[in-house]
Amino acid sequence: MLGELARDRGVFDQLHPRLFDAYWARGRDIGDEQVLIEEGTAVGLDAAEIAEILHDQRYLERIETETRSAMQVGVTGVPAWVIDRRLLVPGAQPHEVFASALEQVGHSPVGGE
Repeated sequence: MLGELARDRGVFDQLHPRLFDAYWARGRDIGDEQVLIEEGTAVGLDAAEIAEILHDQRYLERIETETRSAMQVGVTGVPAWVIDRRLLVPGAQPHEVFASALEQVGHSPVGGE
């Protein structure tokens, strides 16, 4: 739920790595409400709004829809990337795999590389 709030408020790109760092590097329990509030406020989210969304269902339908979409294209674990909602790149892959996948769906590398 917190990730969706962050996405709506434009701070998902700051929150996502922060939560990974909290769990893997700092040993924090990201299932604990207070930890989520602290990590969310650190990227500019409102503590009261975080607490509220952790107890309501406003993002549940969005999360379930995205989960179903991922499963329909073959996602069975993480990490997994779905490019243009049509090409699955499973697992950790080298840069070349992503460059090739992007070209397959018609995207040019940034900077013309």
